[in-house]
Amino acid sequence: MAGYNIKRNINKTILYIIVIIISFIFIFPFLWMLLSSLKFNKDVLALPIRFFPPSWNWKSYYNVFFEFPGFDFLRYILNSFIVTFFAVLLCLFFSATSGYGFAKYKFKGNSFLFTVILSTIMISFGVIAVPLFILVRKMGMQNSYPGLIIPESLTAFGVFMMRQFFYSIPDDVIESARIDGANEYMIFSKISIPIAKTALLALVIFHAQWVWNLLLWPLIVISTPEMRTLPQGIALFKGGYNTPYPEQLAVSVIACIPMLILYMFLSKYFVQGITMTGLKG
Repeated sequence: MAGYNIKRNINKTILYIIVIIISFIFIFPFLWMLLSSLKFNKDVLALPIRFFPPSWNWKSYYNVFFEFPGFDFLRYILNSFIVTFFAVLLCLFFSATSGYGFAKYKFKGNSFLFTVILSTIMISFGVIAVPLFILVRKMGMQNSYPGLIIPESLTAFGVFMMRQFFYSIPDDVIESARIDGANEYMIFSKISIPIAKTALLALVIFHAQWVWNLLLWPLIVISTPEMRTLPQGIALFKGGYNTPYPEQLAVSVIACIPMLILYMFLSKYFVQGITMTGLKG
């Protein structure tokens, strides 16, 4: 028995060491970014490399917002919040309704249509970027919030995820509600959606981080500075004569904070939602 306990403790220690090493590998780039944002410009690329700043530069975060008049990062942050909020809201609506329909209604072509939607995951965004831009421009949505929001308001992954979850709801529950006189809208809104809360919140994390970090589409559809999103502003950010690396890193740290806070609040639902939908990494 003592030998078994010793072996178990050794295995646990090894496991903890492996987890700590893997965690450090993932966290290290963020720590480097945070500490480099507190360096002076000459120290960021200095050799030999120093992990900690030789002198602490606390003004880099202030400079981002007040020392570069050509870049209105407060407006960029607001734009990103608006686009992310409404894109996620529309994604939840479209994914939930589509997933519920594919899971609970048997109609001709159900499997075929779902396969067509799922197959779009394999299509690179670069393939459809040009025709999508032409469509958005002809609809008069270039340099506007709808032009940023609508193309990102539905994903095949969201439909697939919600369909997988709604499959787990017993048909007997829905049939019982129909027998009790509930119409299809009430069944969906009063029974199915409350049950699917964990899956919806998991989808919020997936889609919010996708839209928040999106760069290629804003670069294509937005040409006016006041409509830039935060990733677009970071990508175009530079000084008049040199690149302000501490400020670039500072605004990158700021860009990470909202998604970090979102995950901290919804992490429990994220794990539960992934488990209940049957998705595996």
